[in-house]
Amino acid sequence: MVRVEWDAELAVLRASLAACVSGAGGSVVIRGPVGVGKTELLRSLVREAAVAGVAHVGATGSQAEQTIPMGAMTQIFAGLDLRDEEAARAQRLLEAGALTSMLQDGGDEARPQVDVPVLHGLTGIILAAAERAPLLIGVDDAHFVDADSLECLRYLVRRIDHAPVLVVLNDNTTVRPARPMIWAELLSQPHRQLIRLNMLSPVGVAAVLRAEAVDLRDNTPASLYEATGGSPLLLMALVEELRAAQARRQAGHPETSLPASGHIFGQAVLNCLMRSDPSLLPVVRAVAALDEAVPVAFLAELLDWTTSATEWAVEAATEAGLIADGRLRHRRSREVVLDLMEPRERVALHARVAGLLDQAGAAPVRVARHWVAARRPTPPGSVRVLLKAAEQALAQDDSGLALDCLRLATREKTDPRARVGIDALLARTKWRLDPVFAEHHVDRLLDAFRSGQLSPEDALKLVAPLEWYGRPAEAEAVLTGVEASAGAGRADGPSVPLYNARMALAYWYPGVVEPVKEPPAASSARSVTAAEPRTLAAGIVHTVYASGYTDDVVADAKALLQSCRLEDYTLYPIMIALETLVFADCLDAAASWCDRLLSEARRRSAPAWLAVLYGLRAMVSQRQGDLAAAERYARTCLRQIPPRGLGILIGIPLSVLITTATRAGENEQALSHLNMAVPDAMFQTTIGLHYRRARGHYYLACGSHEAAMEDFEACGDLMRRWGSDLPGLVPWRTDLAAARLAGGLSAGTLAADQGARLGTQNARTRGITLRVLAASSELRSRPPILREAVDLLQASGDRLELAETLAALSHAQHALGEYSHARVLGRRAQQFAGQVLVALPGQRQGPPEETCQANVSPGEVSPADDPAIVDLSDAERRVASLAAQGCTNREIARKLFVTVSTVEQHLTRVYRKLRINSRSDLPASLLSWVGNSP
Repeated sequence: MVRVEWDAELAVLRASLAACVSGAGGSVVIRGPVGVGKTELLRSLVREAAVAGVAHVGATGSQAEQTIPMGAMTQIFAGLDLRDEEAARAQRLLEAGALTSMLQDGGDEARPQVDVPVLHGLTGIILAAAERAPLLIGVDDAHFVDADSLECLRYLVRRIDHAPVLVVLNDNTTVRPARPMIWAELLSQPHRQLIRLNMLSPVGVAAVLRAEAVDLRDNTPASLYEATGGSPLLLMALVEELRAAQARRQAGHPETSLPASGHIFGQAVLNCLMRSDPSLLPVVRAVAALDEAVPVAFLAELLDWTTSATEWAVEAATEAGLIADGRLRHRRSREVVLDLMEPRERVALHARVAGLLDQAGAAPVRVARHWVAARRPTPPGSVRVLLKAAEQALAQDDSGLALDCLRLATREKTDPRARVGIDALLARTKWRLDPVFAEHHVDRLLDAFRSGQLSPEDALKLVAPLEWYGRPAEAEAVLTGVEASAGAGRADGPSVPLYNARMALAYWYPGVVEPVKEPPAASSARSVTAAEPRTLAAGIVHTVYASGYTDDVVADAKALLQSCRLEDYTLYPIMIALETLVFADCLDAAASWCDRLLSEARRRSAPAWLAVLYGLRAMVSQRQGDLAAAERYARTCLRQIPPRGLGILIGIPLSVLITTATRAGENEQALSHLNMAVPDAMFQTTIGLHYRRARGHYYLACGSHEAAMEDFEACGDLMRRWGSDLPGLVPWRTDLAAARLAGGLSAGTLAADQGARLGTQNARTRGITLRVLAASSELRSRPPILREAVDLLQASGDRLELAETLAALSHAQHALGEYSHARVLGRRAQQFAGQVLVALPGQRQGPPEETCQANVSPGEVSPADDPAIVDLSDAERRVASLAAQGCTNREIARKLFVTVSTVEQHLTRVYRKLRINSRSDLPASLLSWVGNSP
C-alpha cells in the first residue's frame, strides 16, 4: 500500500534511528488497532536501517505461541551475528530461562518470571553485539509475545541509554495486554518514544485510491471510507476487489461494483478478528446477528458478560474499522462472522436475541426477525406478535420478512379467527409479489365470510382482489352480504366503506353493479384534501357517471394523487385517478404522476404495483402518440409478474401492444398479441373496451371492415348500457365512422354526435373527432375543420394523430387544387409520422404510404422557394421553425429559454407577416431552415 499520512511517525522513527547510529539507544512503541499499518511502518524503518548500516534482528508475537517460554527471545538471538562462544552461552541462558519459567506460577505478574542472571547474561550478549554494529530490534505483534521475553525486553530497554540499540515494539490496541505491569514500565522509560498510529482519514483514503489508480465507477472515496473506517487492511482488500471487477469488465463480463464485496474482503475481516483480542469475535458475532444498534447493556446480557468487558470489546471493534454506531460497517463482514458459527450456535444466538428483545418489549418486527432466523418453534402466544410483525414488515416494504413471519405463524396451533388473520395477511403479501399465489388465500377468506367468521370491514377488503381476478359476481355477493349484515336499508343510506367498495366495483364492472345514485352524507361532507383515498375515488366515479370528465373531476383526481401514498389499499384509487386524467386527455399530468409513482414502486420492490403502473404508463404514451415508449412500457408491464397474475388488467398492456403493432403496419405481431389468452370477465370491464377497440383497429388495418365495425359497435352498445357513453373513455363513434368510410359506407352523424358529448378537457379526442367529421363532410368544408383539428392535436402533443390530420388536410387541399399548401402539409405529415414510427424496433422506417401521397421530395422546398420568410427576424424564424415541427408554445419557450408570452408574441407577428391564420399554414421552407438555425 502507498504510505500516506505517516510523515510525523516516520520522522520520529528516523530520529530514533539516527540517535542509535550515533551511539544513543532508545525504544519506540508503535500503538494502533489491528490492520492500521504498524507492520508496514516497521518494515519501512528496517529498510532505512539497512541503508544506514544498522543490523536488524526481529521477532513476531503469535497468539498460538504466547505460552512458549522465551519464544520471542529465541527468535531475536537466532538473527544475531554472534561468535561461537556467544551463541553457545545464549543458548544455555535461553534454556535456563525457559526451564525456570515452566517451574514457576505464571499467574503472579508481580513476581519475576526469569532469574536475574539469565536476564543479565542475555542483555550482555546483545550489548556486545551492538558494539560491533548498531542494532535495531523490531518486535511485531508484541502484544502476543510471551511473558518471559517481555521481561527480557524490559530489562534490556532499561540498559541501552548509551548503547547503539534501538528497540521497536508494535502493540495492538485491539488486544488487552497479558502483562499490563510490564507494558506500563516499558512505556514509562525516559528514552522511549510512543507513536500512535491512527486509521486513514477520508482524505487519506482518497490519496491511496489515487495512488493505486483504482477505477471507482459507482464508488467514491467517501463510500469506501464508510465501508472500512479508514482501515488500510480492509481498504486494500476492497482495492484488490475493485481491480478484479475492472478486469472482469474489460473481459466483457457484467458490471461489478462495491459494496458487493467477496472473498478477499471477507478474508481481511477474518484477519482482523484473528489478530485481535479473542473477545472481539463473540461481540462481533452478536452485533452481526442483531443487525441493529442496541445498548451495550443489552449486548452484555446477551453474551452474559460484564458491562465493562463488553464496552471494551465494542470500542476495540469500532477502532478496528469493523463496527460503526453499534453496527457492522459492511454487509460482507456480517456474512463472514456468521458463517464462522456452527449452525446450532447461530440458531441458539438468534433464539436468545429474540427472547431478550421480547422481554424488553421491542417492536414485533424486531423480535420476529430473530424467530425467523432461529428456525425454531416460537413460544406460546407468538402468533399475535408474528402477525403484527408481518404488518410492520409490509409497511417497511419487506415482503420477504412478512412471508417468513406468516409461514412461521402457520406452524402454530391457532383458533379460526387467528387463522383468518393469517390468510388475510398472506393474501396481501403474496398479491404484492405475484397475485397468482394469493388467490387461494382469497378463497379461504371467502369461505370464512360465508361461515360468518369475517367481519364486514374485513369482508369489504375482498372486493378489490375479486375484481382483479375477474370474479365480479362473488364481489357483488360480498357487498350484498355486508349490506344485509349492516342493515344498509336504513334511512341514512349505506356506510362510507360500503359505498366506496360498491362504487369501485361499478367502476371496474359497470355491467355487474350500478353505481350508488346518492353518496352517503358522511362522504360528501368531507373536504377533498381530508377525504380518505377510497372515498375520494368513489366521488370521482360518481361525478364521471353524472357529468363526464369535467374540470372538477380532473381537479379531484389530481388532489387524490397529491394526497395519498402508494399502498396496497390505495392502488385502486390511484388507478382510478390516473385513468381519469388519461380519459380527460390530461396526458402530461398523467405521465408525470405515473413516472413519479413508478419510481416509488421500484424503490419499494413491489412487482404488482409496477405492473399496474407500467400498464397505465403505456396507455398514456400511446395516447401521446409515442408508440416506441408505449410498446416499451407495455412489454415491461408483462415482465413484472406472469401475465396470468395480471388478471383482468392484462387487457391494458395487450391493447397497447396490439395498437402499436397495428399502427406500425406489423399486423402479424398484432395478431400474436391477440392470440394471448385473456380472462372472459375482462370483457365485462372498461378494460375490455380498450381491448375491443384495439382489436377493431387491427381488423380495420387488415381490411376486415365488418369485423372492425362489429367491435366498435359492441363498444358503443356496452357503454350506452352501462351509462358511461363518454368519448374520452373510448371514442367508438369516430372509430365506427372511420370503419364505415373505409368500407365505402356512410358515416352519418357519428362524429358530430361524439363532438357534442365531449367535455372541456378532451382536446385530443376533439381533434380526432374533427378529423373524422371532416372526412364525412363535403370537400370544400374540410380544410377549416381540419385546421382546427391540427391546432387541437398540436396542443395535445400527439404527433401521430397530428401527422394523420395533416395528411388529411394535405389531401383535401391537393384535391382543391391548392398544391403549394398541400406539399407543405404533406411534408410536415411525413416528418411527424417518421419521428414516431422510426423509433419502433423492428418496424418499418417511415410513415405509411398513404400519409405521404401529397408529399414532395426533401429538396423540392427550400428557404429560397419562399421569399416571405426573409422578412422574419432570426428570433421569429426560430420560433416559427419549432412551431412548424409541432412543438407547443411551452416546449418552444423551454427550448429557447424565453417566456410563453414571448413565444405567443413572435407567432402573432409571424402569422401577420406571412398572412396566415394558424400553425397548419406555416410554410415548409421553415422546416428546411431548421438545420441552418443557430
